[in-house]
Amino acid sequence: MALASNSPRANIEDKISYHPGWKESFSVIIGGDQVTAGKPSPEIFLEAAKRLNSDPSSCLVIEDSIPGVMAGKAAGIEVVAVPSLPKQSHLYTSADEVINSLLDLRPEKWGLPPFQDWIEGTLPIEPWHVGGPVIKGFGRGSKVLGIPTANLSTEGYSTLLSEHSSGVYFGWAGLSTRGVYKMVMSIGWNLYFDNTEKTIEPWLLHDFNEDFYGEELRLVIVGYIRPEANFPSLESLIAKIHEDREIAERALELPLYSKCRDDPYLKSALPVGDSHL
Repeated sequence: MALASNSPRANIEDKISYHPGWKESFSVIIGGDQVTAGKPSPEIFLEAAKRLNSDPSSCLVIEDSIPGVMAGKAAGIEVVAVPSLPKQSHLYTSADEVINSLLDLRPEKWGLPPFQDWIEGTLPIEPWHVGGPVIKGFGRGSKVLGIPTANLSTEGYSTLLSEHSSGVYFGWAGLSTRGVYKMVMSIGWNLYFDNTEKTIEPWLLHDFNEDFYGEELRLVIVGYIRPEANFPSLESLIAKIHEDREIAERALELPLYSKCRDDPYLKSALPVGDSHL
């Protein structure tokens, strides 16, 4: 792998020094001050391919900027774009593929070795936490979709949400007065309904007899299923959500994920003596 950036080489070195192992992952690192013309000129990618002893046509460029996509294509290289800003994929039409995040990268589509960490349709991620009182949502979960989501306020979580790509995730949910349940959730703008802000919409995989607005809900997110997508019909959206549920329910039985139901973050929300359900 090569890292080719318009940033000066010293800036690149400084940034990646904060991430152990990153520098060693790249066989070649080239900064914008090491070529005569930066992106959208193809020079930096042609030089990277040369230093990798590879023909440009056998390489793959992964880019987040439009000038980078232009540079890759001008170099005769296939380009996968990961737009750095939300809802901007329509600007990257010259790329060979546009994906929502690096979680969705499939190297095997481009003749490269596949990632080995997917398991039963899910991608394990470093667990992260989010919680707060359950609030009234958009009124569409139960009424329109027949899927009762327990919406969380995003107040105070804007930074956290910006760090996680939109898409469908799963994990464990702890309700302060009830217990711990399997859950599947979406993060994003819900393209079918075209939300104006990024939201968290978890679906607790249990049949409750009543609403629990105002109760403390804590989530441990342990895995990723798929990117956020738009659907041609409400029926196809509902079918996909139920497919997500089946994937999450099966995966959460695996030891890799089931161990996280004992996460202290969930237990701290429960009353003394409460047990997992």
